Amino acid sequence: MPRLIKRYGNRKLYDTQESRYVTLEGIAAFVKQGEEVQVVDNDTGEDLTAVTFAQIILEQERRSTGFLPLPMLRKIIQQGEATLQDLATRVDRGVEALGSLGERAGRRVQELVGRGAPQGKALLEDIFSSPQRRLEALQKRIDERVKKSVERITSLPAVQRDLARIERSIARLEERLGRLRNDSHK
Repeated sequence: MPRLIKRYGNRKLYDTQESRYVTLEGIAAFVKQGEEVQVVDNDTGEDLTAVTFAQIILEQERRSTGFLPLPMLRKIIQQGEATLQDLATRVDRGVEALGSLGERAGRRVQELVGRGAPQGKALLEDIFSSPQRRLEALQKRIDERVKKSVERITSLPAVQRDLARIERSIARLEERLGRLRNDSHK
């Protein structure tokens, strides 16, 4: 069951699951986390999910350096659904260069486009969230490697001796500072 977001007449968005107001950025975070989200007009019950997602994309595009080139955005407006097929073709061309990983992504894009206009929205969501997922995975790998490197370095006997020496020096300095403070209060 999708996370239900109600949009009120004052344009505020209310997350019924967490019983709190949410921003477009909050909804984008839900989508990036893989949650299914549905936005409805509180008064009429009209499904506003596509419009809300378009607003999110607009805000992201406004803040970015232009993830989608201007000609592509213009073409999406002019040609609508036909542009999704063109986008899939371009993705396929780029994917061929990436090998087997790219082949799987290309099949996924074709599958989504093949499902029609409603699934075209999912294609755009996939395209926009994919770089974020890759960056998060890369950041996780980097963090793990840094942690392992620090653990290896700090386990070296020479480093442990230096750390112990530094700790003793700090303790002596703290002791001297304490005496200086006591002397100044007399």
